[in-house]
Amino acid sequence: MDELKKKIMSQLESRYALEQTFVPDDLKEIKRFLGVFKLNMYNWKMEKVRKISVMRCSVRVPGLEIFAIEIYPETDYDVPLLAIDFSCMKKKSFVYMNFIPLFSANEYYQKYISPLKKVYDRYDIVPKKQAKEWMTPYLTDYSVYAMPDNSLLDKACECAEGYLAFYLEMLDSAEKITDPLYKQKVETASMNYCDQLTEKDGSRKMLGRFTGMEKANRIFEEVIR
Repeated sequence: MDELKKKIMSQLESRYALEQTFVPDDLKEIKRFLGVFKLNMYNWKMEKVRKISVMRCSVRVPGLEIFAIEIYPETDYDVPLLAIDFSCMKKKSFVYMNFIPLFSANEYYQKYISPLKKVYDRYDIVPKKQAKEWMTPYLTDYSVYAMPDNSLLDKACECAEGYLAFYLEMLDSAEKITDPLYKQKVETASMNYCDQLTEKDGSRKMLGRFTGMEKANRIFEEVIR
């Protein structure tokens, strides 16, 4: 996962000037149980993006490596949010990649979601995994939500790089919203997703077992959101 993190960050840095932003000192790095658990959190911002949140986590026992990145555009732009999440175990890995739509209107899907098909079709990340109910409105035909054998992990990492490259092209061409009413709708939709993630994402409880729920809640409210 360190190699994937390096490649993802290289993609971003080659296209944009990243500015590191504040993460509370007690959440930047958390170690527990003589190094059995280690968590690092990073935040940046860049042109057109209010926050890039990156998590890198290692749990030696039972053996779990996590890399996750979320990209939240400024609400001056109506492009989807981006989520890439890998949770790698000894034999299988949970893989999630998604252009998170702000709206369900067909026009929005045709503009921002349907073009992703040409990237999605290059890969076959299987088997598919059943998503949590709260996530259903945010999943599309081109969301990757799967639990593949680790023999497919290299392919999944290539897919993640492909999703990010396509997303950055979309971001490059995004035009600033001039309609204040539409901008408000975009901001409301974006923050509604953030609220859902903060309240309902199951990984918050997993983190809480190692960090304590107080810090896990703060990670979702102060760092990832």
